[in-house]
Amino acid sequence: MKKYILIKRLFAILFAILLFYSCATSTGSRYGKNERGSGTDSSAVIHEILTTENLSEDFNITPFKTKIKIPETNTASSESNKDVWFDYSIPVKETQTKKLVGTQDGYRVLVINTDNLEEANQIKSEVYSKTDQNEVYIDFEPPFYKVKIGDFKDQKSADNMRFKLNQLGYKEAKVIKESINLFE
Repeated sequence: MKKYILIKRLFAILFAILLFYSCATSTGSRYGKNERGSGTDSSAVIHEILTTENLSEDFNITPFKTKIKIPETNTASSESNKDVWFDYSIPVKETQTKKLVGTQDGYRVLVINTDNLEEANQIKSEVYSKTDQNEVYIDFEPPFYKVKIGDFKDQKSADNMRFKLNQLGYKEAKVIKESINLFE
């Protein structure tokens, strides 16, 4: 019985050694440079071809050059298109102060809803400078700051402002029904 166990262990050790050596590979012979000279290294061949041949550029690009003529625009004509949605020129703000006379139900455009006051102030100043609306509000409804624009009496005007804000990059803008301010 002891002899049988000894033969079994010896067979297991020989099998392990055979398995270990048969699965082992040497990367040095596979990826190293060919020292016998029977084969050639492909990168050396490419390098030799590129350095021995005289490469020259004989392509003439001048027939493909194009002159672009941009017509000058008159600034007076852009002032007449003030209500067009794609006119993003910087509007002239009214310097006189408006007097609040009351409130009524209407519409505003919610530009962004954030929990960061600095971000809300930054968006307010960006929207104020990019649109011709003087009425940009920040309302705090815990825990969020909501940047809203406009005092619109009808929904169509609010939808037009929402569309313009979407074109300016404020994709989250939406029209909301709210109490608006009436100015004199």
